[in-house]
Order: sequence, then C-alpha cells, then structure tokens
Amino acid sequence: MFFQGLALSFVSSMAWCVLFNVPVRTIFAGGLAGMVGFCVYSLLPSLGAEVLLSTFASAAIVSLLSQFLSILLRVPSTNFSVAGIIPLVPGSLAYKSMLAFVNNNYVEGITLATKTLMVAGAIASGLIFGISVVTIWKGARYAGKRTQRD
Repeated sequence: MFFQGLALSFVSSMAWCVLFNVPVRTIFAGGLAGMVGFCVYSLLPSLGAEVLLSTFASAAIVSLLSQFLSILLRVPSTNFSVAGIIPLVPGSLAYKSMLAFVNNNYVEGITLATKTLMVAGAIASGLIFGISVVTIWKGARYAGKRTQRD
C-alpha cells in the first residue's frame, strides 16, 4: 500500500506539472518532490507523530527540496513546491465537511472544517518555514563577504 501511494503521488505531482506547463526538464523533479513529501507524510505517523506534525514536516521538507531544486535546475521554486504539496492537500476531508453541512449535521461539519483548516495551515506553515530556512542560510553565507561602508 505504501509503494502504491508513492507511485500515485509521483504521478499526480507530474500530472500537475504537465497541466500547468512546467518546463519539460523539471517535470521529473516535480514528481520527485511530491513523492518525497508523501513519503515523509506516511512515515512520521508510524513513529508516533500526529497528522498536523507530519503534514508540517512534509511541507517543510518539500519546501527545502524545492528551494534546492530551483537552485540546481535554475527555475522558480514554485514549480516544485506546489507540485510537491499536491499529495498533501486535504481534499477528502474538505469533501466530508461539506457533505456534513449538506446533510444538516452542523457539529460534524464544523469539526471537519476545523481539521481541514488546521491541515491547510500546517501546509502553509511548513512551506514558509522551508523558505525562511533557506533565506537565513543564504544571508548568513554572504554576511561575511559584505564590505562595511564608512
């Protein structure tokens, strides 16, 4: 089941890249970012992590990977980061939330909508964390090379 999920996340991330006209030379790397994100997301709960922590960690790993792939392949990191989080998007949770509201089960709908928003927030926080780490690393690396003006 795990390997099937890896394959499906790879294919779905690559399909997103094809759908949104990402350069052909970066399609495989976009699929790799999605597969790595799903792998982290799937393995952390077996180590005892909650869903929000595993979502945050996988989004942060995808963000870091997309930053390094963008430097390596000289394309914007958005090509990889958005493709990498496609397998993490809580689509079924949002669908169940809307279905609960349609069926007049408002308490369950609010509960599921809250969980959906928390997972979406964890994805956004993970992406911002990864970008911040790379930005701080670049700033610290070039801080010694700057000359001081008198």
